[in-house]
Amino acid sequence: MSIKVGFVGNTNNYAFVIASQLRELGCEVVLYIDAPPGDLLNRPENYSPAAPYPYPGWIIEKPSLTKSLHVYFPNLFEKEVIRNLNTCDAVILNYFAHRYKNFLKPSVISISMFSGTDLEVMADYDSVFKMQSNSPKLRRLPSFIRKKLARFSVNQVRKGIEKASLVSYFPEGLVPAGDKLLKEIFRDKPYNRFNHIHVNTDGHHYSPPPDNKVFRIFSLTRFMWKLPFPPGRSEAENKGNDIMLKGIALFLTTCNKPVDIHFVEKGLHVKETKELIEELGFSHMVTWHQVMPFKDLNEHIRKADVVFEQLGTHYISGGFYAMLQGRPVIGNARPEVFDVITGEKTPVCHATTPEEVCSWLQKLSSDKSLAEDIGKRSRQYILDHFDVQNETRYFKEFIEKKIAAR
Repeated sequence: MSIKVGFVGNTNNYAFVIASQLRELGCEVVLYIDAPPGDLLNRPENYSPAAPYPYPGWIIEKPSLTKSLHVYFPNLFEKEVIRNLNTCDAVILNYFAHRYKNFLKPSVISISMFSGTDLEVMADYDSVFKMQSNSPKLRRLPSFIRKKLARFSVNQVRKGIEKASLVSYFPEGLVPAGDKLLKEIFRDKPYNRFNHIHVNTDGHHYSPPPDNKVFRIFSLTRFMWKLPFPPGRSEAENKGNDIMLKGIALFLTTCNKPVDIHFVEKGLHVKETKELIEELGFSHMVTWHQVMPFKDLNEHIRKADVVFEQLGTHYISGGFYAMLQGRPVIGNARPEVFDVITGEKTPVCHATTPEEVCSWLQKLSSDKSLAEDIGKRSRQYILDHFDVQNETRYFKEFIEKKIAAR
């Protein structure tokens, strides 16, 4: 069966990956890109050589999609996009675009594929009101008008989600606030849910451990740890980077070994992080890098002996790519969720305290065979459980079944 699938919203190029794989499975695809030129995280050309710029015909560049009025009133300002989506059998909506379902024909099947903020913030009344109140333009408006705007926006998003035939969201229990919102949106009625926390495994080959003279640490996680967070950011996003820093400091104090540390200047708390590192006394060992394209990130992973992920209340995501390349990853593995859904113990070097971070650094820096074994098991774990092809195939089969049942 030949089907046409439209995509709007492309957080971290996740939609691009799914769209590319659906094309390989014989689907006709149209993907809208709203991120401006120069965006290193959400533009396909910065993610994969399969999407050179200017884009091929199936990828449509449309930066106007994220302008405020266009977000709130796509039926008025993005009529051409809606007309095109109405020619599709199904749409996969992400980020700001869940509301688009409200303006499509009932026959167009919709999948709401979440990346986090689009549910936990954009579908939450309090979060949107606080975010609007923090906006230089909107905070000049009277409070009752801002409340109406917030309710209008959230109601649009919620109605679009409620009309979705399938919700693709993180496994239940991983983000309790998101689970609660979905219950509210669907009013405790049953709905179709796919557990999505997958990565693209194509092109990510095993890389043997490096032969570094000095033990090399790399963290690919944005710095978000100093509470309270500003409006529009959920405290569930806490990456616990301060736990990593205190653990490294403890390791340096107890083991007296030099380390080569590499961080990326990304996140809300880069300044606070640099101040804490200075206070802990190892700033001379840290090399800072600017935000980089995905291919450069992979090069840093290959050069590292160990990769750090989140140690707070969030969940491991980008660290999956380090695991695919055979690197041991230190982070809060959330075993209470992942051990249950996979049926096996996670190979992540689980840590939630500075002492546990220090202990893992001691083990991995002194036993190369242990680090290599954990790296190999980590790669197999991702291949077995979190290959994004599983999600792509599920979406295709789900759409085909819905069409056949008409």
